[in-house]
Amino acid sequence: MTEQSPEENKQTATSRRVNALPVFALILIAIFAINYKPSIEAIYCNTETLSPKPDVIMLSTSWCPFCYEARRYFTNNEISYCEYDIEVDVKGKDMYDHANRYADQTGMPLGTPVLFIGDHQLSGFDQNRVEKLLSEDKTL
Repeated sequence: MTEQSPEENKQTATSRRVNALPVFALILIAIFAINYKPSIEAIYCNTETLSPKPDVIMLSTSWCPFCYEARRYFTNNEISYCEYDIEVDVKGKDMYDHANRYADQTGMPLGTPVLFIGDHQLSGFDQNRVEKLLSEDKTL
């Protein structure tokens, strides 16, 4: 086995670093692609959005992944909804606190989103339950 000179060692190390750059770039691109979520604008509750009585009222937070999924589902399926961000909207916070009072009796505190469909209240987003309640609400 022949020993490499210090200059050859330096060139070999530089060559390995250059070869690793495309691999590193591909890993970063893959991570970004996996975590990318297209922006879906929230439709906040106000007199304009509440006057036609939306099918769903949602209590949400801006960072909640389940709120994002619910928002995307409602938008993609053209379900009328509006939401209150419980961290910035006083009325939303009051509604959440009121709903949580009943949850405290069962020992299960609410998370987000909290969905109001007709006379029903759901904690969390379950597409099948939402579809069932929406179809029941339409038949009444």
